[in-house]
Formats: sequence, C-alpha cells, structure tokens
Amino acid sequence: MKISDAKGRQDENSGYVRVLGNFSLGQLISKIQATVISNGSELERIILSKTNNIDNLEKFINNVVEGQQPNGVYVCQKKILKKSRYSIEKIDPDLLIFIVQQKRICKIIELKDGDNFDTKKSMAEREHLEEFTLKFGSQIPFVAEYYICCFNQTDKGKIKEGFKNQFEMKNILTGKELCCILNLNYQQIVRQRNLDTQDNVNYFIDELLKISEIRNLIIKKIN
Repeated sequence: MKISDAKGRQDENSGYVRVLGNFSLGQLISKIQATVISNGSELERIILSKTNNIDNLEKFINNVVEGQQPNGVYVCQKKILKKSRYSIEKIDPDLLIFIVQQKRICKIIELKDGDNFDTKKSMAEREHLEEFTLKFGSQIPFVAEYYICCFNQTDKGKIKEGFKNQFEMKNILTGKELCCILNLNYQQIVRQRNLDTQDNVNYFIDELLKISEIRNLIIKKIN
C-alpha cells in the first residue's frame, strides 16, 4: 500500500497533530497510520486473488455432503460467510479454509500483520475464535480448527508472547505455514507487498521537506 494513496485525518483534532504541534506533520503521520491499517486488508486481498474462492457457502457445503465437490483447498472470505445461514452473530473470522479430502478439515483463521496486542483484546480474540469454532463446527461436515496467524512473524514463540500467551502453540500459524496450507509462495507474496516500500520512503521524505518548519529543523540538525 502506498502512503500517497491514504487519506488519514484531515482535521486539526488528530492526536498526531496534538503530539507533534504541527498540522502538516500530524496529517502525514496519520496517513502513515492509515496505510499500516490498510495493509491487513491488502494482505487478505492478495491471498484471495491466488486461491480457490467460495462464492456461495451453502452451495459449497451441500456439494461436499453430496460428494460433488472435487478434492482441494477452498477459501471463504468474511463477506461470503455473512451472507450464509452459517453466520454467527458478531463473530467474523477473516478466512475459512476448507480442505476437501478423505479427512475434511476447516481451518478458521484470524489473519494479522502485527503480533502484539493488549491482554483484553488477545483474550477476546481467542474466546471469539473458540465460540465460532464450536458453533460453526457443529453445523458442517468438517473437523473445525481455529488459528491466529501473524503473517510477517516467523517465530511462533514471539506470536504467543505478543498475544500475552492467550493462544496455545497448536493454534498459532506463521505466514509461511499459512501459505503452505494454501499452496502459495510466501516469498512471492512478501516481494509483492514490498514493491511500494521505496515509493513510501521517497514520499515520506518529500512530504517532510515540504513542511518549512521541519525542513529548516532538519537543515539545522545536519549543520
């Protein structure tokens, strides 16, 4: 995602403006924050563009029950789940991965870019996934399992620690492990997401230098 495409806060009430005391600088930092948040949605879009997507969950389940669904790995996104009779009120995991084979498995995934959350949110994440897995799993002809996935963290121990030890190791996935389940190239996705990095650096520096107070301060610091 490009910082230049983000909107950020357009008013003077932004916390960044209050902290930094400069409207233009606060607005720039706000755009960076908006880009960071949007990266999670971008990651999900990239994954969905490379997988077999389910466009009607009820029809898919019926086909599985009737033996008409070919073996393979299929992905159901949040908006498709919400349209189905299988939707659980107020609980919407990011991805449902259905593995159709002799032993049918449904992997319920909460997908994250970051890996650090406060204790209350971590506990709520786990409780929601547990509740959804129990209720949803009882309605489908699959063994249901839930996972928290931090795509950019390669150390499962750090993911566990980042979620305040609310998740067991068996319920944690790295991005590489998720890609292995989906038969995707992890490094290819990482490279694709890094394409905007240099553009973001250049944009950030250019925007900083446009702010006269900041430009003068930088020059003073250098000299």
